[in-house]
Amino acid sequence: MRDLITSIDSTRLGFFKSILDEAEIPCFIRNETTAQLANIFIGPLQPTLCLVNDADYEQASVLLLPHQSEEACSAEEWPCPACKESNPASFEVCWKCQAVKPE
Repeated sequence: MRDLITSIDSTRLGFFKSILDEAEIPCFIRNETTAQLANIFIGPLQPTLCLVNDADYEQASVLLLPHQSEEACSAEEWPCPACKESNPASFEVCWKCQAVKPE
């Protein structure tokens, strides 16, 4: 097992996991629910995308590299007017509360 990406943004980690799942790279998100339940996002409790096989590290890194630009992510996301959750630009409704994307 090898840690790949640690982030307090579980939506982002879920997106990265879906890319790796599609490429059939075994992975999981450690501390996904523990951190949310405890509302603590520090140190070892922070959500982390992990690879099951260390040998997949290079391939996974290459696959995720185009999606890791903070500027690209923040420019495309929109905040939900109802719950303030961040949503990808392609979403027409909020993933968390299903509020409609503002025009």
